Amino acid sequence: MHMRSTRVVVAIALLVIGTAAVLSAHAKVEKSEPRSGTTLSAAPKQIQLWFNEEIDAAVSKIELTGGAGKVPLAPIQATGKKSVTAAITGTVADGAYTVAWQTAGDDGHVVKGNFPFTVKRAH
Repeated sequence: MHMRSTRVVVAIALLVIGTAAVLSAHAKVEKSEPRSGTTLSAAPKQIQLWFNEEIDAAVSKIELTGGAGKVPLAPIQATGKKSVTAAITGTVADGAYTVAWQTAGDDGHVVKGNFPFTVKRAH
């Protein structure tokens, strides 16, 4: 009976470890410009995201939203195998903004996220 209990515990442990490895395999933002949560003294000219693994630029998206709604962006550009950029073509006034992103990594799973930043010019 003791041997069977040990096998069950080992099987459960391997399942948990395997599941954690699969979940951690999704693409994650390692760095962004502007940085999440930052307050900028000037409007950014572009949004750039760097990921922890190679991404599929064909399914990647970036959206910028502020108090007045969506801010127009140029089409997204791959800037390396792990990075994408979108130039900001609309007006970025003082206020709070949210960058929403989507991509797919090596495993093919689409992942999404978002982060805030603020623009507050010195007057």
